[in-house]
Amino acid sequence: MLATLKTLNLALAFFIELAMLVAIGYWGFQLKQGLFLRILAGIGLPVLVAVAWGVFLSPKAVVPLAEPFKAIAKLLLFGLAAYLLYLAGSTRWSLIFTIAVLVNTVLLYLWRQ
Repeated sequence: MLATLKTLNLALAFFIELAMLVAIGYWGFQLKQGLFLRILAGIGLPVLVAVAWGVFLSPKAVVPLAEPFKAIAKLLLFGLAAYLLYLAGSTRWSLIFTIAVLVNTVLLYLWRQ
């Protein structure tokens, strides 16, 4: 049973990472600026975050960050995504995302995943 919960928690972590990119892109497309800036923010910023995640924070990172810097960087990126959802007017989704991140992060560290 516990092994199944741990596997589900790892899957949740992956979906939270994807949701972070979607949230950042959503904010970009909700900007009240011109089309070029919306496209740049809606596509460019998530791509930039995904590249940074892959280089520094992924399990097979090219330049892995040591703890606590890795945890701080993840907290900042997840916090940014939640804040951008809030700014885009999606308060409920921002709260749901934040709760999911907190629960997932606590379980990841408790279970040393």
